[in-house]
Amino acid sequence: MSEEIWYTIALSMLVGLNDIDRKSILEFYGAAVRVFEEHQKQKNGFTELNQFQRNVLIGKWPLLAAEEELNFLDKHGIKCISILDAAYPHRLLQCKDAPIVLYVKGSDQFNLPQLISIVGSRQHTLQVQKVIRELLEGLSHLNIGVISGMALGVDGIAHQTALALNLPTWGVLAHGLDQIYPQQHRKLAIEMLQEGGLMTECRKGTIPLPYFFPRRNRIVAGLSDATVVVETAIKGGSMITANLAFGYDREVYAVPGKIHDAKSKGCLHLIKYHKAQVYHDPIHLLDTMNWPLSKLAPAIKQTKLILDPDLQSLLLLIELKGPIHRDDIANHLKINASLLSSQLLSLEMEGCIQLLAGNLYGKL
Repeated sequence: MSEEIWYTIALSMLVGLNDIDRKSILEFYGAAVRVFEEHQKQKNGFTELNQFQRNVLIGKWPLLAAEEELNFLDKHGIKCISILDAAYPHRLLQCKDAPIVLYVKGSDQFNLPQLISIVGSRQHTLQVQKVIRELLEGLSHLNIGVISGMALGVDGIAHQTALALNLPTWGVLAHGLDQIYPQQHRKLAIEMLQEGGLMTECRKGTIPLPYFFPRRNRIVAGLSDATVVVETAIKGGSMITANLAFGYDREVYAVPGKIHDAKSKGCLHLIKYHKAQVYHDPIHLLDTMNWPLSKLAPAIKQTKLILDPDLQSLLLLIELKGPIHRDDIANHLKINASLLSSQLLSLEMEGCIQLLAGNLYGKL
């Protein structure tokens, strides 16, 4: 690997700088080599920075430790991607606290047209697998990748489902690439190298201490266009990820559940405080993200009534926009209330739609 990567790794290891500092310093000087050249000037270097940053950068650099890391990467076929590299995830680059290096095992082709993060709790209900399968099947026509955190529960199901549908999936780790945590996901991690891979900002020897998981979660949130929270308690890593995604101005979706189920409390909290949209189905997500629909979607029930073009247009609108108020339907389709009532009743009787509270209509 290049001298530039060597100095970038060393810069990432300097104690006393935070992620925002490192990112801004590296972007200001344009290369880690130039930062090191300023370091060699000692008291005459870094005049543009504040005194604390100057003191850290003028101090001793961990070049030997960075060299050992490079040797480890080379031995195990791990890529080190600098924040200045073209291959660096462009969505993550937009985050002010993005790490200046990412260590990647497997594919580094994660600048896809669409990326989605799926997160949730380790302890979950039976509906999780169905929700994730339906979601990813509904998005599988896109050139999309799936991001999660390799944890037991929802994370693992997201990765496994993506692999089953031949979608690339990346796991973001809270430790170095010299280990896999949890051990139960070792086989899954190996399989993911064929359709995506593993990534971390942590050097070898970093063990998965609690401190590193929230840091891992900012990468999960920053890598994606949207984060879907499937199930979560009111506190936990998934809530951290959702709040980070919201702070990065990314779309957040939460799957609603039973109001008295502790595993749904977090999702309902996110919806209540307008940090997440209600997740309805893949069609709704595609519509709100302005992502292209599949040529096979929406799947319209083929009955004699639906063969009528007006009814077909009505059903399509409800599938795309529902639950939708009948007044909004009338405005969209420019039809009078009497005709609309007749058409809605026809679709209800055919079992295509349902009337919900507040004169809202949704698909069955």
